[in-house]
Amino acid sequence: MLVFISDLHFTDGTAGPHNIPARAWEYFFEDLVAITQKPSNRITELKLVLLGDIFDLLRTETWFKHPEKERPWGTDEAAIEAHAGLILDQVIAANDRALAAIRGQLPTLMERCNLDEEARLIYLPGNHDRLVNKYPSLQAKVGAALGPHLVWPAPGNFFRHSHPDLAYGVFARHGQEYDDLNYEKVGSFEEADYLAVPIGDPITTELLTRLPYELNLLLEARGVPQEQRKIIKDHFQQLDNVRPLMAVVPWLLYQVRQENDALVRQAIEDAIDGVVDRFSALQFVKDWYRRRGTWDPLDTAHRVQWVLRLLKLVKLSTLQELLELFGKVDVAGVSLKGKLERAAFQEFKAIDPRFRYVVYGHHHEPELLPLFTRGAGGSRFYLNTGTWRRVWQQAGHDGSFSTWKNQTYLIFYRQGERDAAYPVFETWTGNLTTAEKEPGPGT
Repeated sequence: MLVFISDLHFTDGTAGPHNIPARAWEYFFEDLVAITQKPSNRITELKLVLLGDIFDLLRTETWFKHPEKERPWGTDEAAIEAHAGLILDQVIAANDRALAAIRGQLPTLMERCNLDEEARLIYLPGNHDRLVNKYPSLQAKVGAALGPHLVWPAPGNFFRHSHPDLAYGVFARHGQEYDDLNYEKVGSFEEADYLAVPIGDPITTELLTRLPYELNLLLEARGVPQEQRKIIKDHFQQLDNVRPLMAVVPWLLYQVRQENDALVRQAIEDAIDGVVDRFSALQFVKDWYRRRGTWDPLDTAHRVQWVLRLLKLVKLSTLQELLELFGKVDVAGVSLKGKLERAAFQEFKAIDPRFRYVVYGHHHEPELLPLFTRGAGGSRFYLNTGTWRRVWQQAGHDGSFSTWKNQTYLIFYRQGERDAAYPVFETWTGNLTTAEKEPGPGT
């Protein structure tokens, strides 16, 4: 049995309470045990794959303490490694119960699931834990956090970026390889390409994470009460959980509409202006524009610049009218979901024809999509692992947002494990709504 989970995004907590409770892991392992105990399943091995973005080293306010050259897109490698190591220590400490559940449950599975060998844990870095493979000291910390059942690469090698497993008919990647905001050389799979800093790193830290941080400072300086500041900051810290990604601008507009206080609304607009200016002034960003900019007005660099110019030059009330006028144009370019679906189809052209399933994570939306049928070999599928994170989704009719918690995992079975003549799969997705208050005035 081969199991995939991705996009846990364990954080250090400085940018908000986003971490997964340990009980989610307890429920998950109980489900796996129950599956293996079905007499018809005949499971003899268990491999659990963590398919990227497990340790989030970008979504933290800690980077703001250091100059640009010492941040993940900087030039002082020794300082970056030291700071990243301390952040990873804090991430591990903030998620100690969840990680202890992983380390504690895996050794029990051989007996509880009647396996022929011990369960194995496989870890692939994504774009948010890109730095793990850059620095051996971080690899060692991840190894200690995940425990002795982790499958290590050979000495001196990196954690792998794909998991091909013909016995299960599966070829898996995290998926950032096809996202031009979060991978510098789309379609290339050299280790240097994985280590190169994408523009998505400073976007995550300097825009999505910094905005609530700077907004809180502005609100404090302008005398907004602490309780109200906390509520507003909590809502803005959800920016990175908004789906689809193109709904981030409507999310900002929604937050402004909910605030009837003119002082708060002005502070929000000032904070947006400030973080956009700070981002645009980064040397890395200037260099990236020069490297990536072409004559094409729809290339990645131009799209990023257009979004920032809209946020900077157009007041949010006017921006709302523009988005409505243009039918909510995808100013960020082709949707990430669509990119991964097309990439999966192309992936099948390059891999062994015996693979039946291509699996990605990255965009936080569970997905199951049949792509084509290969003769008598049966259907070929693209599957996405979704996330275990909270998601905010925009309503289609009134522009409001609703939230729930997600938990998705994929299970693949070898020939014979489920009375099948070829590898088969099942997917499990749970959604949990809570009594958490929706963003609005006075909440």
